[in-house]
Amino acid sequence: MKILVTDRKGEEHQVDATAGEPLMFALRAQDLVDATCSGSCSCATCHLYIDAEWVGKLAPASEDEEELIEFLQFGSENSRLSCQLTVSDDMDGMKVTVAPEEGF
Repeated sequence: MKILVTDRKGEEHQVDATAGEPLMFALRAQDLVDATCSGSCSCATCHLYIDAEWVGKLAPASEDEEELIEFLQFGSENSRLSCQLTVSDDMDGMKVTVAPEEGF
């Protein structure tokens, strides 16, 4: 899968992601997110904004993910945590933007 990622500097990247794995793995391998908690849905350092065209195509966020995003300074309606998004074939070409750092 190819995921189109805009980093915090506004630069665009095309990232190869593997179906069945958390999107966080591919983004962390390219140093695009920190993913401090390694995918345990507890730090939000893998916070992304999903392009409006793609939001409705993803599985809904879990209650834990929604609660964490709710407390983020830069959280929005199109926020997701890449550790909670399992890559699938239908994500090919998805556009995301890495959210600003929260500072914690």
